[in-house]
Amino acid sequence: MAQTHATTHATTPEPDQPEELFEAFINTLEFSRGRPQDRLPDTDALLGWLHANGLISDRGRAAEAGRLRRDQAEAERRLQRFRRLRDVLRSLVADIVEDGQPRPVHVGELNHILRHGLHYHQLRHDPGGSRYTMAQVGDRLDQARAAIANSFAHYLADGAADRLRICDNDRCRYVFVDHSPTGRRRWCDMRTCGNQAKVARHRARRRSAAQEPVGVPDAEGSV
Repeated sequence: MAQTHATTHATTPEPDQPEELFEAFINTLEFSRGRPQDRLPDTDALLGWLHANGLISDRGRAAEAGRLRRDQAEAERRLQRFRRLRDVLRSLVADIVEDGQPRPVHVGELNHILRHGLHYHQLRHDPGGSRYTMAQVGDRLDQARAAIANSFAHYLADGAADRLRICDNDRCRYVFVDHSPTGRRRWCDMRTCGNQAKVARHRARRRSAAQEPVGVPDAEGSV
């Protein structure tokens, strides 16, 4: 369902790995050299992302786009709801990476979002005809938001929480799932963030060596 992320690391990516829906959504807020870059700056971008990830149909996308363009206040409210979900998901990942378990307040927020995505199906009959259809009833965007939350909830329920990672590059902080055999992956991409970290450590060692005081010989010639 999720699409392969298009990020600043796309030129030298890790080998293709299955990407969770929640993982792709969290990373719509990227950090380039420590500065945030939002890939969902407006509702058109949001609807495009939801459509690309199979969370809203062509017809639903068109209907929501028209509705939100007519009501800017509602558009902003909807956008903020998705951004809040993104914040909650990132906070949950950080909780697990740093403390081994999520904070109850964040679990509560996730469950609140899941409840708002409830929907049901009903039978509809075309008046005067013989056509019957099954229609899903409920708010499209709340359902899409809940589907993303559900992706994360099921991931944790499947017992893979210990594979969640946040890139060790403080200027990146990309969220990913560690699929490596050893489970010791530290960076979202070894050939970008990993190499940057190695270069930074090498430069730090050189600076430290250059700053070490040089001994002065005493009268006997010893240092």
